Amino acid sequence: MVASVILVGAAGFGSWHLANQRRLNAAGRCQLIALVDPAVKRQSDAGSQDIPQDAPLFNTLTEAVESVGVPNIVIVSTPIHIHALIAKEALLAGANVYLEKPPFACMADFEHLLCVQRETGLAVQVGFQSLGSTALEAFDADEMKIGHIKAVRAMGLWLRKKAYWNRSPWVGKRSLDNVWVMDGVATNALSHAVVTGLRIAGARRVDDVLDVQVEGYRANPVDSDDTISIRITLRQGPIITAGLTLCASEQVSPVIEVVGERGTAVFEYTTDDVQLTLDGTGHLSKFGRTDLTENLLDHLEKGTPLLSPLISSGAYMRVLDAIRLSGEPHHIERRYVTVHGAADESYPVIERVEEWIRKAADADSLLSTVGTPWAFSHTDKPVFEASLGDRIIFQIQDGKGTPPSSSARPYLHPVTSIGGVEVTATRPSDHDWHLGVSFAVPDVDGVSFWGGGTYVHGKGYVMLNNHGRQELESSYREGSKLLQTLAWRDPGDSLRLREHRRLEWEELRGFHGWELLFETRLEAVSGDVSLGSPGTNGRVNAGYGGFNWRLPRCSNIRILSADGEGEETAHGSTSSWIAWSARFQGRPGACGDATLVLIAGDSTSSKDPWIVREQAYPGLGSAVAWKDRVEIPKGMTLTRSFRIAVIDGLLDRENCESVATLMRR
Repeated sequence: MVASVILVGAAGFGSWHLANQRRLNAAGRCQLIALVDPAVKRQSDAGSQDIPQDAPLFNTLTEAVESVGVPNIVIVSTPIHIHALIAKEALLAGANVYLEKPPFACMADFEHLLCVQRETGLAVQVGFQSLGSTALEAFDADEMKIGHIKAVRAMGLWLRKKAYWNRSPWVGKRSLDNVWVMDGVATNALSHAVVTGLRIAGARRVDDVLDVQVEGYRANPVDSDDTISIRITLRQGPIITAGLTLCASEQVSPVIEVVGERGTAVFEYTTDDVQLTLDGTGHLSKFGRTDLTENLLDHLEKGTPLLSPLISSGAYMRVLDAIRLSGEPHHIERRYVTVHGAADESYPVIERVEEWIRKAADADSLLSTVGTPWAFSHTDKPVFEASLGDRIIFQIQDGKGTPPSSSARPYLHPVTSIGGVEVTATRPSDHDWHLGVSFAVPDVDGVSFWGGGTYVHGKGYVMLNNHGRQELESSYREGSKLLQTLAWRDPGDSLRLREHRRLEWEELRGFHGWELLFETRLEAVSGDVSLGSPGTNGRVNAGYGGFNWRLPRCSNIRILSADGEGEETAHGSTSSWIAWSARFQGRPGACGDATLVLIAGDSTSSKDPWIVREQAYPGLGSAVAWKDRVEIPKGMTLTRSFRIAVIDGLLDRENCESVATLMRR
């Protein structure tokens, strides 16, 4: 049998598949009948000479099948987030599928394609090439005589330069254009380490995994993790851990350390070598590897079992989904990161990352449990949720998942429109200390209740040990009103301010939206208090601090105000209203068009300039200390109040003005 093949994705890793197809074609195993790659097709149409000539080139799989017919195999080597659509199309057309790793970016896609595969009766092989190693059979049969496996430890120390992260819009993203991407260290770059560890431990299917603990970190300015610590508990089998990073000082081959009762085997899965230590004696064993495309061909011809069938990716997908659901990775403070090189050749190195990954592996545990100074294991927990009808419109998180350097505080997130569009973000890669909707001040007598670096005139932003925190003391709800008391404590645990916060919410008449009242009273309880900002400390036009609303990634943005249009017009102004109208592109399933309209809730608050950011990051707020410090005498309070309308759809200037007028009633 000479199998016909269509390759979807001819560039990137697809070029490896193209070379492999040439080898298999020469061996008489298969024939490449079409290439599908819209980017390469555009280059070809533009007259580029550096284009594969192996087979006709098409923009889509649909076009290819219509032209050359249904192949025996479709190889899918595309970005992760379009795997599901193309693999489904191939199966429904009647083709078997070779699907590059990782198969999908969320469990729902895996489960759906598994159903499609069952309905069609066709084969799906997943491209985890390490699963073709004959070393795995040796582990299964205990040929190395290490005895019962007690622990499996995956360790990966890679280095990735800035150019790696900039090569495509989806790289380093958790989501993009309303779909999950999950391009992280364990969910793409070093995914082989995870799946191989699972395979050695005997975990293949979803139900084989009982629990997954995840600590995700990032030193690069990307959405996803570049460093991760994972601990996997199986229903039956050893504990599996994975310590993986793309921020090592030098790149070395990733390994799976298998600890048995009598010895230890270190499997270097990129070379198929196993370094065995048995009863104190070392020995190197070399193994071979079966090409997974050839294995798929043998399966179709002779019924040979697949080495990496779709269903056996279930355990890996359980881990991937745990990473997805764990939320934003923790930011690693700059003091623990050294940047080497320049421009596209630059890369961050995390301090002693190799040592900490080794220690966590030895403990069969997570990075946070072995004293890693930059590790952080706490997570936020929702302490309140508000609804209109059957729609939850916002939650309040306790903020305990915020590292000390980001000034932990309770905050509103997610905040959504009535139609379900999410209009807040938390811990984005550009500013880890931006937390949904909150009230935070960068300088309270030198204490930062904002997070990140402190602006020092003449030096810029300096990371100081001056971060305070806000703690929820009490909460009382009455209908659609919430009264909260928060304690603002400095690094020494002294109480600097007590905040009395009032939130009210209701539907907005005449529009498909709702209105939020956010009022705060800051009480100086133990002495006089002075509020400042980068603006009061010498940074021009940057007096941020006070009411703050961090927005998710947006497109088609219009910034409107009573004074005109655009960021420059609104930022620093005391316009009677401002508005942000855009397509919000946050969490998949919660993307869409929405408009926020903000007004000051009282005459004092109306004197504070607006903070409006689009170019640097998407965010809105108000400056309590724009250029001059604000004093709160002991026993006195400072009050600020704002009303915000959250409306589905894109509003023009006239409608924004109408909303502002309606909120002033």
